[in-house]
Amino acid sequence: MSRRRVLLGAIAATAALLVAGGTARLSSAAFTADLTAAGNVLTADRLANHFSVAPGPDATGDVDTLEVDLGLVTSPGTVEGVFTVTNVSGQSRTATLEVLGPGQVASAAFTDSGTETAVLAAGASSAVSVTTSPTVAGSGTGVLRLRLDGSAWLYRDYGLTLDAAPSAPGSLDAVAKPAGRVDLTWAASATTGNLAGYHVYRSAGAAWTRLTTTPLGGTSYADTATTDGVQYTYAVRAVSTGSPSLESLDSPHATVRADATAPVLPSAVQLANGGGQGGGWINAANASTLSVSVTLPGSSAATDVLTVTLSNGAEAVSKEVPAPGGGGIVTVTGLDASPLSDGSVTIAATVADAAGNTSAPKTTTASKDTVAPNEPTASYVDERNTADAITGTAEANATITADQTEPAPSGPYTDTAAGSGAYTVAVANTKGTPGKPVTVTYLITARDAAGNTSAATTLVYAVTR
Repeated sequence: MSRRRVLLGAIAATAALLVAGGTARLSSAAFTADLTAAGNVLTADRLANHFSVAPGPDATGDVDTLEVDLGLVTSPGTVEGVFTVTNVSGQSRTATLEVLGPGQVASAAFTDSGTETAVLAAGASSAVSVTTSPTVAGSGTGVLRLRLDGSAWLYRDYGLTLDAAPSAPGSLDAVAKPAGRVDLTWAASATTGNLAGYHVYRSAGAAWTRLTTTPLGGTSYADTATTDGVQYTYAVRAVSTGSPSLESLDSPHATVRADATAPVLPSAVQLANGGGQGGGWINAANASTLSVSVTLPGSSAATDVLTVTLSNGAEAVSKEVPAPGGGGIVTVTGLDASPLSDGSVTIAATVADAAGNTSAPKTTTASKDTVAPNEPTASYVDERNTADAITGTAEANATITADQTEPAPSGPYTDTAAGSGAYTVAVANTKGTPGKPVTVTYLITARDAAGNTSAATTLVYAVTR
């Protein structure tokens, strides 16, 4: 046989193999250089010559036909033992893994190395694990590729499918609010891809009830369909888009008791450091440092908050203090009524519980007057046989006080101005002589009913008789 006919025969055999094998690939040893051999052997290499694959519980098939179906993955994490790769060649081989989707899969790795590459001695094996994505949820289909390292074409692509539930919210807070409302807030799921929102669940000690009809877009919820005094436990689950939608595991649970009952109102309230007549006035001296005493009932709880409010028309000031457990008298100090205009002031005391339910107010009133009277007018009356006197005019009904400072301190001497404002204050009888007068000096002030005191009028008089 001629060289030309041998070469043509080899080419024809190669063509026939390509036709029969479709996309089969040939090794570099497909031809022999010895054209004088009795026969020419054409060899096509394949992955099965190097590795075998044993499926785990989530896979079927072999090295050429493997299919991986992880099913429902309830929480992002690593699925161990998906399949096992064994080196069936007679020498060391390096296997590599590559994830070609879906986005729900973050990576694949050999258990022995913890990476996508494993160096396997002849006969050695290593299991493969698949880690799902914490940020992408929903149903996904893709490819997991097993390759002989160093070869561009010795590989097999395996179908990879799964239903990945979203990451669960990392925290949940439940707070009792007024009228039995319960406010829930939670940390957002780490899942951002294919996230539809959140469902809220509630239990009163038995089965769980879903409170939301459609997934919530935010991370808060107000439960108003509660019964006063009932303790509820809540959970939140993240929900994926697509059909069917997939729910995460529960968030941490949060338990709270619904509270729609307001505390009992205080039994008494009064101004503790009032000025003026009867001690019920707010004046210039105490307006910025008022104290109010409140009597709380025995049902008062240590978690209650007492609020005292001073109001005058549209103006109001208030102060909150903790209420004592078991009730009693509480004095609230440091109230500043300076912003309120003069006139009648309402003093109200209320109690709020931990949920914010607030009692009815207990009230009283006080009059505010911070304007001092004008300085009184004053004249000295030198009497011969009776006590001397100081007369003049001042604010109606004001208390007039005269203090002698010269020739020696004496007094105080007082009187009440009439409704007209006229007053007469009897003072010490001072005697002088015709050639030797005695000078007397008095300081005269007027104090109104609220306790505001005028500036002093200085009266100097020379007594000659």
